Amino acid sequence: MLLVTAVLVIVLSIAGLFAYNRISSALTEQLRASVAEDFVLMQDAEQRAGELGLAQFITWASATRAAPSFAFGLFTQGGVAVAGNIATAPAFTGWGTITLPATATEPARAMLARAGMIGDHIVVVAGANEAASQVGEAVLGTLTLAGLVIALSGLAVGYIASQSASRKLRQLARTLESVAGGNTEVRLPISDRNDQFDFVSREINAYLDRLSELMASLRNTAIAIAHDLKSPLNRVSILLQNAVAAPPEETAGYLERVEDEMEGLKATLDTILRISRIEASDDTSAFAPFDMGAMLADLAQTFAPVMEDQQQTIAYMAPSGPVSPAFGDRRMLQQLLVNLIENAARYAGPGAAITLGLAEGHSAPVVWVSDSGPGIPAEQRDSVFAPFYRMNAERDERGTGLGLAMVKAIAARHRAGIVLEDANPGLTARLTLLPQAAFSRA
Repeated sequence: MLLVTAVLVIVLSIAGLFAYNRISSALTEQLRASVAEDFVLMQDAEQRAGELGLAQFITWASATRAAPSFAFGLFTQGGVAVAGNIATAPAFTGWGTITLPATATEPARAMLARAGMIGDHIVVVAGANEAASQVGEAVLGTLTLAGLVIALSGLAVGYIASQSASRKLRQLARTLESVAGGNTEVRLPISDRNDQFDFVSREINAYLDRLSELMASLRNTAIAIAHDLKSPLNRVSILLQNAVAAPPEETAGYLERVEDEMEGLKATLDTILRISRIEASDDTSAFAPFDMGAMLADLAQTFAPVMEDQQQTIAYMAPSGPVSPAFGDRRMLQQLLVNLIENAARYAGPGAAITLGLAEGHSAPVVWVSDSGPGIPAEQRDSVFAPFYRMNAERDERGTGLGLAMVKAIAARHRAGIVLEDANPGLTARLTLLPQAAFSRA
């Protein structure tokens, strides 16, 4: 039976390596396409605004792209660095590999790079294929769990079970091959026997469900980012063209407007990166108990003058009885409440009353922010938490559409529930926190 078990493990390993190679190849091609697209953008920047525009574009890309996944460099023909975060010009032209030296926070890393002449300068665009290793680790981790269960099952049930395992493994290999080919909707079948193979299939299906959700979210977010950043980038392009063509005395005015646009873009990208970091981390080392009532009272006092200037009011309704301490990252939860208050003030309109409330839940606080404004239709309440979502995108220019996305990310980080409800009139955003004991068991 050890031989049968060994054969099963080998088959699973081969299937895993095949899936890993397919996924790695697909992600490498995606990276190559992204690097090539960035190189074309550099060429467009040089054609529109000359060498100055190219240098500014590379400086902006180096500061805002997802470092250390991407790097950019601009060099003279003699190899002198002009802009970017690549210190040394490569010795090749076209596609190749460069190695970025280690820093205080990042190890040395090899990156796929494209180098070539744009105008009179050497331009280098490089990217690191970190996604391939991350996806590969996830696939190999899942397959390791599957291999362990299959080995134990093979030792326990003998030859008949081994035949069944072989059929399951072939199905698993076909499923992973399909996933590697880009089909994230395929799932493993689950039998009525509820055996160990079905357990593994459920685990893999759960992983595939999560992968499908992440990919859909990534696609939607990328589309939303591209849509929302298109207008400011177009404005920057037009302003730079005007600055190049304008008389010297008018150039400074155009460049100041470009700087304002770029600051807005930087703020938007910083918020996107912060949301991504919150969603990607499960670190609870900064979680600690604190008095939620005191935080709400301070927020009401802080926002009162602002609300008065907007002909609005804000009040904290203290609970009638004791409330358990909140457990979480105090700064994050304060940011969540600030976003809810600012959102309520922005859309409730003049004369609106905003109320902060607190009550005892299941050994943890329940917090809410209510307003007396027009509210949100029930069919749109889930959608407003999506990045860049606006109920009236044609007319609503008052925000980036990221405030409630940040709220959703912080709530998920705390495993807290966040729902929008009718306030009759107006809207109530209700946050239900978990007790400290729930995190101790995690």
